[in-house]
Amino acid sequence: MGEATLYQRLRTGGYRWKKVTEWFKNGQPKIDPEAYRFGVRFSVKGERYFDTFHKLDEAITRLKQAGAMLHAAEVGLALPEQETKCKTKLASAVELYFENCANRKLDPKTIRTYHIAVDGFVRSCKKQYAEDIEKQDVLDYMGWLWRQPMPVRKHSNPERTVFNKVGHLAIFLKANGKPHLLPTTEYPQYEEKMVTAHDEDELALLYAHADVEERFLLDYFLGSGVRDGDAAHAEFSDVKGNTLEIMRKPHLNWKPKKHHRRKITIPKSLADAIREREKTATSSLIFPNGDSKPNQHLLRQLQGLAKRAGAKFHTELHKLRKTCATLRCGPNRVPSCRHAAQVRCRGRPRESSPQSASPLRASIAPR
Repeated sequence: MGEATLYQRLRTGGYRWKKVTEWFKNGQPKIDPEAYRFGVRFSVKGERYFDTFHKLDEAITRLKQAGAMLHAAEVGLALPEQETKCKTKLASAVELYFENCANRKLDPKTIRTYHIAVDGFVRSCKKQYAEDIEKQDVLDYMGWLWRQPMPVRKHSNPERTVFNKVGHLAIFLKANGKPHLLPTTEYPQYEEKMVTAHDEDELALLYAHADVEERFLLDYFLGSGVRDGDAAHAEFSDVKGNTLEIMRKPHLNWKPKKHHRRKITIPKSLADAIREREKTATSSLIFPNGDSKPNQHLLRQLQGLAKRAGAKFHTELHKLRKTCATLRCGPNRVPSCRHAAQVRCRGRPRESSPQSASPLRASIAPR
């Protein structure tokens, strides 16, 4: 049957949980000065529980209760239903869920995104235990989201934002034995954003106002068609000849979308520019920030350029990816980025007639 165990969470060493192994003669635990939260772990009838508390007194009380229950179960004593049925506090379920997300080595950005949705649900939910959550609680959460002030952005899509948060909450609920509380037909409805390619006049405006760093940024995205995360974590060693390889970077705690490792044929001019950039680089990254870590603000850099140029159109990194796909596949066909990636992997971009070819497209096509 085992025994109930007391844990303490420390502010140092990565906020890890540490088992309490030392006790004073009066029965009180020896707590680390860096401990700020406490937990009690035990198993009843094959089900594992981990209750967390902000106060040590509450944890010790729960530890004694769990010990009494385990002893009663061991000697065969029957306990009242409300005592034998252990419920998990919602806060404890959240704590354990994100601890497991970290153990699974999910992307830190993904964990932060899940946190936003789940933490909002905890604030809006009136239920104390995870087992008591039902469909109405999810609907109440949707209503709570709509009542929150939304950031005012020209190209925002609040319906999609609510849809995503409800979906992230559903993942958490499924992990806690509450799957499919809300049918997909009752999820918030939203209009899919249309991503269109830049035309030559728009690109000419951006290039006309770009400095050396911004021009390289434009060349890189238009020549490779990668995602922003791929570019932020790209290293000079990823370029071999005219080939850019997208792969996992364990030392940067990053992986490509769906762990998809691939090779991309890039223009010779871009490959030469990358090698020239490496000569004066102080980091192995192609796009480092001031601390020689991956630059996560490439979008901000691009939109700063568009604002300075007085652009009347919307630009984003994904739009440059779309533009690369369009330039590679020809002006009379607007492909998906997935199709363009297949074209890049084969290294055989679709040919077009000489009349339809433009100097800009010629500069993007692999040589």
